[in-house]
Amino acid sequence: MRVLGVNGWPGASHDGAACLVVDGEVVALVEEERFTRNKHAYGEAPLNAAAHCLAEGGFTLDDIDVVAHGWDLPKLFGDRGLNWFADDAAALEHLLPKALFPRSRDPRLTFVNHHIAHAASAYHLSGRDRGAILVLDGQGEDVSTTLAVGIDGEIKTLRSHTPGWSLGYFYAAVCEYAGLGADAAGKMMGLASYGTPQDLTFGGALDFTDEDFTVGVVPPDLRSTGSTDEETATIRHWLRHLEKALPDAPNRSVRRFDPRVGRYTKVTDRDPFEYRDIAATAQAALERAVMALVRGLLRESGETTLLVAGGVGFNATLNGKLMRMPEVQDLFVQPLAGDQGVSLGAAVWCAAQEGDRIRPMEGSVAWGPQWDADAIRRVLEASGTAYTEPADIAAATADVLAAGGVAGWFQGRAEGGPRALGHRSMVAVPNPEGTRDRVNVRIKDREAWRPFAPSMQEEAAEALIGTTTPLPYMIVTTPVTEAGAAVMPAVVHSDRTTRPQTVSAEVDPLYHRLIGEVGGHTGTPVVLNTSFNGRDEPVVCNPR
Repeated sequence: MRVLGVNGWPGASHDGAACLVVDGEVVALVEEERFTRNKHAYGEAPLNAAAHCLAEGGFTLDDIDVVAHGWDLPKLFGDRGLNWFADDAAALEHLLPKALFPRSRDPRLTFVNHHIAHAASAYHLSGRDRGAILVLDGQGEDVSTTLAVGIDGEIKTLRSHTPGWSLGYFYAAVCEYAGLGADAAGKMMGLASYGTPQDLTFGGALDFTDEDFTVGVVPPDLRSTGSTDEETATIRHWLRHLEKALPDAPNRSVRRFDPRVGRYTKVTDRDPFEYRDIAATAQAALERAVMALVRGLLRESGETTLLVAGGVGFNATLNGKLMRMPEVQDLFVQPLAGDQGVSLGAAVWCAAQEGDRIRPMEGSVAWGPQWDADAIRRVLEASGTAYTEPADIAAATADVLAAGGVAGWFQGRAEGGPRALGHRSMVAVPNPEGTRDRVNVRIKDREAWRPFAPSMQEEAAEALIGTTTPLPYMIVTTPVTEAGAAVMPAVVHSDRTTRPQTVSAEVDPLYHRLIGEVGGHTGTPVVLNTSFNGRDEPVVCNPR
């Protein structure tokens, strides 16, 4: 069966993406932002992404059996009294117009419940036959938290929380309060490690039990009118309460044009670093709430395997705490945890429903575009860029890094998701500690306190992070060993943890060899790895 999974809708979405699944195997996946260069592709249909996936498979829409969308948009619009299309043909034409996607027939169009798509992306691609499933994000059609169980290919929902009680929106509200912006959860997770948690209830707004949490400042039945979600209303409730409950006033911001970078940037009244204790409190509250949910989910389901998806699943610090819970014997966090991942989840859910056996993830999400050497040469020559072609690119790059340089490492197919995993990465030797500040401030033009992560050969993981468990997706934090802290200080957070990627020679031989060549110079096969992009830009995609 051939399924084109998509996320994104003209004028009403974010993180548009497309995924092609053929007979249960992922053939291609890429996000729309990689082509349009608009971070998160707000309001953009996945036109470029879908075209790439079809081309990668050698197909047109005539060859596709199902187009699966990672939201139940007819239900979402219908429940809110918003206009929807008369039939699926009109909806498909709006999403993938024939002028751009010529076809003699329409494939079937299926709209998959958003949290089911997230759950399917974790369950069907985990390689586990069964497990407890936790989906946490801003919200889906009408829920923000879903507790489910996957057994023998079927997903059963156990219980859920409404959008008003969204942990994703709670975290976003604190981000906004601290001047980071509501869409800056990754920044606040990094800032939290520098602070000290205070009142986890935020003045009585949150309450925790052993197996759940409640929210006291947002009505659980909150419903916005004339809108497809409750994000604005929920965050407004939280901000009003935070102004009353917190000792520090909100960190106001304005947008100003920065001629140096040629775009509008946000300027805050105060340095967001001053809000580190508030960030630490929000992080600790999130961890307490989610760990309670997990305890209840595992008890109710009788499972010891935990599968996680949804945007909150990008919180690597939280995931590290979950991995170390005594109740959790096996953890899989979907590396495409955000809404780009529902293109994948919708596709594999439909394929599984039709009886296809889904091939699990095997340590890589490099399913995007790639270019051969001739194509790269043409771009370099057209731009007037001087270049050399060393006989051994890994050894030559390692020489640069060992001499204190920073390299943009561009190889093979582009990764999906926000984590660069050795295909579109900036790399450096993670020692001395000052390398972190140099890359943050001089190269990536971002806050000096932002943390970095290491990529290490999996053979070195036990010495550096004290575990042999494969961690290929850079989505879980772990404590570092004394030896690790000594040799990679530029990627060790202030709380003595790091967010590692363990690299397998079988899965990614060239990147594994680069890290090994660096180890030949430094004595330790590990590099600092950060996404290859500038501030407020998507990860680079093509040679240009």
